[in-house]
Amino acid sequence: MTSGIGKHKILNVGPTEPWSVREKLCLASSVMRSGDQNWVSVSRAIKPFSEPGRPPDWFSQKHCASQYSELLEATEAPKRKRGEKGEVVETIEDVIVRRLTTERIEELKKLLRDTQEKYRKLKKDVDMIQTGHMDSQLKELLADITL
Repeated sequence: MTSGIGKHKILNVGPTEPWSVREKLCLASSVMRSGDQNWVSVSRAIKPFSEPGRPPDWFSQKHCASQYSELLEATEAPKRKRGEKGEVVETIEDVIVRRLTTERIEELKKLLRDTQEKYRKLKKDVDMIQTGHMDSQLKELLADITL
């Protein structure tokens, strides 16, 4: 059931519902801070970041370990760059967090663009209503709003 890759334990718990990029980033950041052997601490640290509607055990130790295992499997080990004193400059945890951070930034940019577009449309509609250009459609608009 378990096999090791480097110092990381790979757990195969079975199929799970997909985690959001935000949840994965929280997980990876917590693992970076607490290590991949301290699932109690990782689980406890990320519980407040659960998406709405998730079951209470969503961030259980077992699920966290399983999800992190999937992240490890999907990530290519970094090239071994050496610093001046011979230490490894970039770890696999760094690679995972950097990739997920980039994905999350893109998600947030898209959400921002969508929200701005919706705002512009609503502002245009308000302006049209205030200037009287949509008086003939007010009943339809009211019906749409109340639905």
